[in-house]
Amino acid sequence: MARRSRPRTVQVPPGATTVRIPTQRGAKGAPPVFVVVSETRPTLSSRIARAVGGWAWRHRAAWAPTGYAVLAYVLTAVVHLIAPWMVYVLAPAAFVPPLALRWIQVGWPERIGERPGRLLAAAVLATLATAWTAATVHYGPLTVPLAWSWVGLTVAVQVFWLVVRRSK
Repeated sequence: MARRSRPRTVQVPPGATTVRIPTQRGAKGAPPVFVVVSETRPTLSSRIARAVGGWAWRHRAAWAPTGYAVLAYVLTAVVHLIAPWMVYVLAPAAFVPPLALRWIQVGWPERIGERPGRLLAAAVLATLATAWTAATVHYGPLTVPLAWSWVGLTVAVQVFWLVVRRSK
């Protein structure tokens, strides 16, 4: 009896918007029943989200520093709550980028390349980012001067990233 409820010969193409219901028992001369399923139009907010998401996906490499900055802000807030003692690890780590730059300048001056300003700017930005992280872990992410310094540092790193990517 169950085999008669679904005919095996009717194939419905994928993405079909109409479905044919087979003729019911007792109504041999009745016309077939069709159910029309209309597509719902997406809402304005979903259309906006799709447009912004598509734009962000197409430009994901250009806006990578901003994404990392937002991730760093959230992770720093979590570290502030869970392990505030990490400030004692992060504060000395702020001296690593300038020390590494100096070590490369002394040991391998040929590795600096033809644009030493880029390396210096990257070392300064990395030092500032690590110092900001240490201060935020100590004082908290909602401290107003630290939040504004995060915005300024994010803008500076984003501009540096865009300039370096264009000039390669």
